[in-house]
Amino acid sequence: MEYLYHNFSNHPECSVQVSSFTPSPGKNSEHHMIFQFSGQGDNEPEAKDAGIECIAVLHSCMQEWLTRDSYRDSERVFARYFLKDAAVQRPRIHTRELFPLTCAVSFIEQPPANNTELAVWVYLRDKGSVLEKYRHLWTTEKFCLAGNVTQQTRKLLMDYQQWLHAKGCNMKDHCMRTWFFIKDIDTNYAAFAKSRTQYFAETGMDKDTHYIASTGIEGSNGAPASYVTMDAYAVSGLEADRITYLRGLTHLSPTNIYGVTFERGVALRFDDRTQVLISGTASIDQWGNVMHLDDITSQTLRMWENVEVLLHEAGSNFEDVAQIIVYLRRQEDNELVHDLFRSRFPSIPTIIVMGRVCRPAWLIEMECIATTQP
Repeated sequence: MEYLYHNFSNHPECSVQVSSFTPSPGKNSEHHMIFQFSGQGDNEPEAKDAGIECIAVLHSCMQEWLTRDSYRDSERVFARYFLKDAAVQRPRIHTRELFPLTCAVSFIEQPPANNTELAVWVYLRDKGSVLEKYRHLWTTEKFCLAGNVTQQTRKLLMDYQQWLHAKGCNMKDHCMRTWFFIKDIDTNYAAFAKSRTQYFAETGMDKDTHYIASTGIEGSNGAPASYVTMDAYAVSGLEADRITYLRGLTHLSPTNIYGVTFERGVALRFDDRTQVLISGTASIDQWGNVMHLDDITSQTLRMWENVEVLLHEAGSNFEDVAQIIVYLRRQEDNELVHDLFRSRFPSIPTIIVMGRVCRPAWLIEMECIATTQP
């Protein structure tokens, strides 16, 4: 994995972190980028319409960077905007200035933890990559406005299954990764988890088969009546023996023992690379207990240990990690967590956002993507 950091000279408050994986010299690269502003709102516009100006600044920097020779011909596959106020900001973001219709774009209200207005994660891959042998189906920002949490969760999953069926796929065999963003997670997560479990059982997924790698975290699309928002990634054409579900049973429990149904991670072995998708992971032990109550430093260290076990199970390690998303429950922990990550992972593209984890005792959670030789 190659890493790069760049500050924009015309907008020094804005930076980009980049990871690039190339399986053979000069061929078939894929890139993850995180664009964000520097901390605590410093150097951000202070005008009345600071949010609008921040969008313009960030898009200007992204446009400059994405048109560089190294990325100009790369396919723009996926982008996620982390927003401070989705209801206000989302209508003002004109993504087609940067991303074609074929690029899946997600908007989630998860404020950057450094108190800035927004940040963006972008995924690109070279055109002509061997990955094009497979169909990669990105679905973003799916939600509905009618019903309670249980009903909305079921409707989202039913609609997604129907959408996959139209493409000759299904959730059990082809969906590799989901993200569920749940409004007021401390109140709504239990109903969400129960509804998901029931629907999975109806589609043949249980503890004796497999579930789907996932993150379930606090987040919103900005619509007041929406309780659950879903992003998802599916792959068509990848044989079952090339898919490995990660458990990490020396350090983590099976998720179903505490009433939830997702896989800790999944490794996808393509012809020239293995992609490892690590689910939202926190400070948990092999019996499903939260470890290190009210101790953010110890929870962070245990979280890293758990993720490392999952990576090793996939034949990978932190040197192969392409991007990290960190979710915090408490704003006051940001500076400490930022320093911890910067000390251990100074080069990996990382974004820290505010997103309460599904159990109140968990102060922090992370997810990541790694790419390595098969």
